Formats: sequence, C-alpha cells, structure tokens
Amino acid sequence: MRFFWNLIRVLAALVALAAAPLAIWWTFETEHFARYWAALVMPFAGVGLLVLWYLFFGWGTWERRWGIVWKLGVAAVVTGLIFNALTRYDGSTGGTSLPRFVWRWAPATTPTQAALPADEGEVLPKPLAEPRVEGVVDSPQFFGPNRDATWPADGVIASLDWNTEKPEELWRRPIGQGWSGFAVVGRRALTQEQRGAEEWVTCYDLLTGDLLWAHRDVARFFDSAEAVAREMAGDGPRSVPTVHGDHVFTYGATGLLNCLRLETGQLVWQRNVLEELDKPLPKWGKSTSPLVDPERQIVIVSAGESGGPSLVAYETETGTEAWRSGGKGASYSSPRLISLHGVTQIVSVNQYDVTGHDPATGQEWWTFPWPGVNPKVGQPIELPGSRLLVTASYGAGSFLLQVKHESGAWSVEQVWETLRLKTKFSSVTVRDGHAYGLDEGRLACVNLADGSRVWKDGKYGFGQHLQVGDRLLVQAEEGYLAVVAATPERFEELARLPALTSMTWNPPTLAGRYLLVRNDREAVCFRLPAKAK
Repeated sequence: MRFFWNLIRVLAALVALAAAPLAIWWTFETEHFARYWAALVMPFAGVGLLVLWYLFFGWGTWERRWGIVWKLGVAAVVTGLIFNALTRYDGSTGGTSLPRFVWRWAPATTPTQAALPADEGEVLPKPLAEPRVEGVVDSPQFFGPNRDATWPADGVIASLDWNTEKPEELWRRPIGQGWSGFAVVGRRALTQEQRGAEEWVTCYDLLTGDLLWAHRDVARFFDSAEAVAREMAGDGPRSVPTVHGDHVFTYGATGLLNCLRLETGQLVWQRNVLEELDKPLPKWGKSTSPLVDPERQIVIVSAGESGGPSLVAYETETGTEAWRSGGKGASYSSPRLISLHGVTQIVSVNQYDVTGHDPATGQEWWTFPWPGVNPKVGQPIELPGSRLLVTASYGAGSFLLQVKHESGAWSVEQVWETLRLKTKFSSVTVRDGHAYGLDEGRLACVNLADGSRVWKDGKYGFGQHLQVGDRLLVQAEEGYLAVVAATPERFEELARLPALTSMTWNPPTLAGRYLLVRNDREAVCFRLPAKAK
C-alpha cells in the first residue's frame, strides 16, 4: 500500500512541476493569442500547484504541512499588499495587453497636455497662400486612396532606399492623445486628437507643422468606457479623417460624426450616431473611419455593438440619414467600397459576420458568418476573381472568401481558413499571390493559394504597415520605421529610421514624398528622397 501511495505522490509531483511549463510551451507552439499572459500567469499557477501538492501529498504530519502552507499564504498576502502599496498600474505594456507597474512615486509615463503650446486654446483659421505643394500625392482617407494601405509601384514617387539617402525631417511637434492617423490633401494634413476633456479635429501645414485650424467637441473616450478598457486602450479618438471635396468627415471615439469645411474647420453638421441609435459605446471606443460614396454623395459609418444596425449612411451635404442596414452589430474594421463581379458594393467586417451591401439602400446582399465576441479590426482586402481576405486575432481565424453572383443572387463561401495570420490591431496587404501582415507582433508572409505560412520574422510589435511597390513600410510599436522587402523568398529588413520613441499604434500616412507618423505624444513629418527615374 505504501508503494502505491508513494507512486501517486511522485506522479502528482511531476504533474505539479510540469503543468505550468507545458501550458506555456503549448500556447507558444500553437501561437495562441493569450500566450504572453500564459507566460506571466502560469508560473504563479505552477507554484500554487506545488503548494497544494505539498499540502495533500507532502511528507510530515497534516498539522505540520497545514502550518507551513498557512504561513506561506500569509506571506503571499503580505507581499501582495506591499507590492500594491509601493507600485501603481500604469496601463498596458503594448499590444500584448500585459500590465505595466511602476513605483508610486515615479512620474507618470502616460502622455500629458503640458507639452502642447499654451497659445492654441483658440485657433483661428489660417489661410494658405499656396495650398498645393510639389511632391504631394493626396492620401485623403484611412490607409490611402483605396483604403487598402497599398501604393502600386507605378504610382510611387518616393524612394525607400534609405541607406543611400536618408529622409529629411521637416518638423516634429507635440500632439494630443489618441491613435488616429493623418489624411493629407494638398498642403493640409488632418488628424484627430484628445486635449483634456475635448476631442479636437486638427489641420496642420504639411510643410511646417503649423496648426491651421481646430474643431473642438466636448467628448472623451476615457470618461465613457469601462475602467479596464480605458486604461489599456488609452484616451482619445482612433479613426482617420476622410476628405471629400471641400468637406472633412471625422468620427470620434464616442460616436460623434462631424462634417467640417476643409479650409476653415467650420462645422457644417454633426450627428451623435450611437446616441441616436440608442447603442452603448463599444468597449474599446469607436475606431472606424468614415467612408464616402462619391457617386451617391453619402458618408457611411459603422454603428454600435450588440445588435444592428451595423452601418448607417448620411447625406454628405445635409447630414440627413439616407439609410441604415440590418445586421448584428459593428466591430472595429472600417467599411470599404469594393467591386465584386463588376458591381460596386460596401464590404463590412462586423461583430459576428462579414457582409456585402447595396450602396444605394444598405440592403445586405450576402453574409459570411464569423462568430466570436472578440474584436475584429483588419480591413477586408479584395483579391482577383471576386475573392476577399479577412483577418483577425483572438482565435477567430483568417479566411479567404469566394463571393459568387449567379442568376441575380449573391452568395459567399469559404475557400480556406488559417490561424497563421493573426492581425490584432492591423491589416494585411497583398502582392503577387502572397499576403503580408503583423501576426501577433511579428511580420509574416502567407501563401494565398492555401493559407500556409511562408515565413515569419521581425519583432515589430503591434504596429501597422503600408505596402509601397515591392517594399513594406513598417511602423513598429516601439516607434521606429522599418523597410522590409515584400518577397516570399525570405524576410529581409532593408533599412530602419528612428521616428518616435514610445508606444505607437497609429497608422502611418504616405502622401507622395511626404511621410507622416504620430502616436499619442508627438507627430513627425518626413520628406522622402525622390524615386530614381
């Protein structure tokens, strides 16, 4: 009997010792999205298992074992109380969402408004004597002219050969909080930022960084969201302005949709989308950018979570609601106008599905179910043959979809699914039959024929990237910029440029030879070398 008891005791000890390392190994081997949390939490769980093993299987009397375990428990509680007294939670370390703790007496690492010029409280519109500037190619909306973060080689006028000639820094300036990017039209660069209790839409001079005008709304995502989300996600707006004609459309983190005049920032009309729909604020704030349909003169935005509508359209001139779709609720991806089988339609990645809509009425033409409560952020990417690539993280999988149009009826079917392309905050780009994206912090190349991974390398964190001809321009989470060859042959980083020095989730903007990058602390404009003819 003693032999069997000792055998059980040894086996239980092996399980207690191996459980945590095996769990950590499994999460990293399978590339589980929570693997960094597993690496943080599982060692504590392993210690707990060892303590339980000692309590129930250890040598010595029960009273002696219980006395030791009780004292260890008291020591753990006291240690926790001391840790809590000496440190404070200071938000997330990055896209992994791991917590950051600092000494209570340490200065705050979160951005402050102190660095912003004090004389910008009231900003009068400043005219531009010359609104156009040589070397600018307009980038009037999120991820560029086509909303796909891709600049074909024949349209690129800037050189990314930075080892031969470095980019020229034109200006650098403090900026309000938020994860917005820039839209650029002519000499005007527009973004959104949080300054105190107000959301600002700001227009800067592309050449000098001077503030030309600002529109201000009393709104703050931090004050509106639940505590954990606001601490991890940070303050401020997340979307990129959309410029159409002489109007600018912006969508704030709390659901304020503005139509402003491009030259002056004067408010034309405003809609409080979520309030009008009686929908709660999404956990991580409204993070989608307005889409303008120039043919029908409407602006389309994603709506609320937890039930439809998923999209709402407004007339660009008046702000009158044009239509609202059905659906099960929106997520964090921005809608796109995409031509499938020669028919232009709105493609939207929503909370529980991907849908195609009639731009004139919002009618849902086709639906691909995509269950899961976690956020879906990546843009839908069109491929030849009326196919779509949609990507996400949090175990949701990424899919290649075939959209069909037969006998007047629309349908969609899955071609393949993969967990080898997990875009958490970012989107993918496509070139020559391969997709490139930041897969949980590392750059990955995937074969579009079957979804298999070709390579994965480069620790760029949870940043963003653009595809510029045969190069990938990567905005690393740490703030620097990297140029990587867009080739399935191998991972090859070609150049690096120090740009920002703190956590950066904002998308970069390429406008011809001008490159704008920002985070929640500062913004920088570079003039890139001219492409050799």
